[in-house]
Amino acid sequence: MTSPLIKQAVFVPLAAMLIPVLASFAVPEYSSISQHLSELEMLDHPAAAITRIAAIISGASIILFSAGLLRHASKQYVFTVLAAFVFGASMISNGIFVMGSPLHGLYGIGIFMVLTPAFFAAESLASVSPTVRLLSMSASVATLLYMWLMLSGFDPESYRGLTQRVALIPIFGWYSFASYALVRSYSASAAKPHKGAAVTVQG
Repeated sequence: MTSPLIKQAVFVPLAAMLIPVLASFAVPEYSSISQHLSELEMLDHPAAAITRIAAIISGASIILFSAGLLRHASKQYVFTVLAAFVFGASMISNGIFVMGSPLHGLYGIGIFMVLTPAFFAAESLASVSPTVRLLSMSASVATLLYMWLMLSGFDPESYRGLTQRVALIPIFGWYSFASYALVRSYSASAAKPHKGAAVTVQG
C-alpha cells in the first residue's frame, strides 16, 4: 500500500482542518470555545475563506484516500471506500455551501465519519495488526459519542466549539493513523522473503 493516494492522507486531512482552528484565534468577536468552525464561514473575514478552502482540501484528500483503498489488490475495503468517499464529498460540500443551507454537509458528515473507521476495522483483518483495528474502533466510538452529545443536547452550549475541536482529533487524525498503518504494513510485508524464494548459502 505505497500508493501516493494513501500516503498523502497521513498529513493532509488533519493538517487542513487544523489551519482554520488556528486562524479562528485571529477573528475578533469570535469564540473558539463556544462557536463551531462552520460559523467562521459566515463572517466577513479572511478566516471564512480559509475555513471553506480547508474543508474542500480535507474532503478531497479523503476522497483520494478512498481511491487508494479501491486500488488495493484484494479489493477488501469496499465499505470503507464507500463511507470515506461520501464523507469526503460531505466535507467538500461543507466548504462550498455555508451553514444554514441544506447542502452544507449533505447530512452525511455525522453518519459517515463514524462508519469509516468502523468499516475499516472490520475489513482489515488480514492487513493490519489487532492494535490498529482496536484504535480504529475507538476512533469510531469517540466520534459517535461526540455526535450523541450534539444531538442529545448534552454538548454544553458554552463549550461546543471546544468539544468540536477536540473531536477533530479522532475524526481526522484517524486518516493519518490508518494511512500510516497501511503504508507500514505494506512495507513490512514487502520486506519479508516470499515462500519458495531461493536461498543462497555461502560455503
